[in-house]
Amino acid sequence: MAKSPFSAKELTEFKDQLLEKKEHLIKEIQGKEAELTSGEKDEVGDMADLATELIERELNMSLSEVDRSRLEEIDAALNRIKEKTYGICVDTGEVINKARLKAVPEALRTLAAQEAYDRQMRKKKTMQRMPDLD
Repeated sequence: MAKSPFSAKELTEFKDQLLEKKEHLIKEIQGKEAELTSGEKDEVGDMADLATELIERELNMSLSEVDRSRLEEIDAALNRIKEKTYGICVDTGEVINKARLKAVPEALRTLAAQEAYDRQMRKKKTMQRMPDLD
């Protein structure tokens, strides 16, 4: 894979931005987990209250998984900085626009490559939902 086109100073700026984003995300995850584990377990309301609480907990847990996935993306970007491959599109090998990286520092792809990837993933999901007509 090609070497990062960014200077050491620029890579340090991206690293700082990613570390700040990671710290914020960890605090957010910890807050959600604390919210899930707290709550009044002794007080049981009617069945509707219980169902609502279970739905809320399930939603919070799935949101937490999305956060964990974002955390993995940030860690992967930090690793690319360490490996000096940061800013290179994983699909095309092209340089990712600096403005894109400032907005989404964990980006793996150029905007065009990301759009193509997203279309491919939507198509794949659609195909998985279609019943087999055999």
